[in-house]
Amino acid sequence: MMAGSLEHTDTVPALHRTLRWQDAFALAMAVSGGLFVSFGPTMAAIGALSAMFVWALAAAIGWAQNHLFAEMASMFPDKPGGVPVYAHEAWKGRFAPAGALATFGYWFGWSAVISIVSLTAGAIIQARWLPEATWALDLGFLQVGVAQLIGIGFILALMVPNLFGAQPAAWVNKIFGALLLIPLLTFVVAPLVSGQWEASNLTWGLGQPGADHWGGWQDAAVWLYLVGWTAYGTEMCAAFTPEYRSNKDARRALSTSGGYTFMMFALVPIGIGGLISQADAAADPTAVFVNGFASVLPAGFAGDAALVITIGALLMGVNASMADGSRALYGAAIDGLVPRQLETLNRHQVPARAIIAAVIMNILLVLFVSNPIGILVAANIGYLLAILLAVSGFLLLRRDRPNAPRTFKLGAWAVPLAVVLTVYGAAVLVVGAFSSELSGYGGPVELGIGVGILLLSLILFVIRRRFQDRLPLLREPRTPEADSTAGPSTAGPA
Repeated sequence: MMAGSLEHTDTVPALHRTLRWQDAFALAMAVSGGLFVSFGPTMAAIGALSAMFVWALAAAIGWAQNHLFAEMASMFPDKPGGVPVYAHEAWKGRFAPAGALATFGYWFGWSAVISIVSLTAGAIIQARWLPEATWALDLGFLQVGVAQLIGIGFILALMVPNLFGAQPAAWVNKIFGALLLIPLLTFVVAPLVSGQWEASNLTWGLGQPGADHWGGWQDAAVWLYLVGWTAYGTEMCAAFTPEYRSNKDARRALSTSGGYTFMMFALVPIGIGGLISQADAAADPTAVFVNGFASVLPAGFAGDAALVITIGALLMGVNASMADGSRALYGAAIDGLVPRQLETLNRHQVPARAIIAAVIMNILLVLFVSNPIGILVAANIGYLLAILLAVSGFLLLRRDRPNAPRTFKLGAWAVPLAVVLTVYGAAVLVVGAFSSELSGYGGPVELGIGVGILLLSLILFVIRRRFQDRLPLLREPRTPEADSTAGPSTAGPA
């Protein structure tokens, strides 16, 4: 026996199977709320029509990837963590550190959003309802303002339902999700009901005469990189696979949430884009949706309603990030990719230590990081790398384990689809990461932070693999379970 870790994981308690696909769909609805955070800057930079193209294309890519992840989820129905776990399973026989890179990059990509959106929500509340509260708590080595305190309060408040399980967290998002439908549907029907909607506002800003960024392709790649976390976020439904009541729930959640997000990312930009000119968006990208509300809803009510709904959409993101990121870190611990201490579940069968780790990290980010958007740009490097390793891992699993049991299997068309998505993902990751300064939100510092995050994942991997489990670093020993070819898969092509 090479190490005790394989025996150790056998005793890890199981997550409770309490979720239906509708619960995961509710959590994934937070993804559509990302429009309120990032669409304004996209529209300001490249025009409403170009922005709609970028957001809809990214969502379509995410929807297509979800079909691949659904098959992978059916291969590992008892493994929590989703995408990074599938990347690890595919790559561990060839290059085991790939799993660590995918896991920690994925976890930081999701978890860093908690601080970003909590701080944004705090700033909105201070600006609208507490404009005179300009004081700051002086701690000597840092000053803590009102927006920061409100943001920390949101983080701690949303930690509570997550500590009691994924179902309470899903109920929180069902409430926020119902609220979120109001502005989304308002902008979907805006071209029909608003006299201020003008098709001339739908401008195309990519590849204009005189552009020197590869005829607009480089700019498109940069914005596809920046909106990748938001557009691909519905893959989070795979992270809850061991908590579903039925083995069909993961596939249904991935498919429906991906389709819903694509629909919203295609229709809402057309509605809001026709209400606001590119010049007005450039003047204040953060106010695009607030101004859009004022164009559709009666004066007086519009401002506060828009802000309340925007805050609700932001809090959906905090809740979903906390739920998904904790499962990813817990799954990584079970697979021997991060220190063993993160394997523990609380009495509600929830990875509480992983949740608390995310809470502590994000409180520190709220207190010490002056540019949280830069952190998001940096975190995208690891997140999109995790997606790339999982999508390419689909090809490896089809090759290495063609007859492994699958309750759901795509047809032969899935292989060329995975090839195309792998090439696309690699191109967007490389071009977007190294050209992010074109957007005005990134540069060498953010790139260095992103690379540093990935290097930290390798350090944690070495600690677990070499000092706790005493396993080889570069390749994981093959097991009979991993090499299972005991017959054809249990499902026909879909």
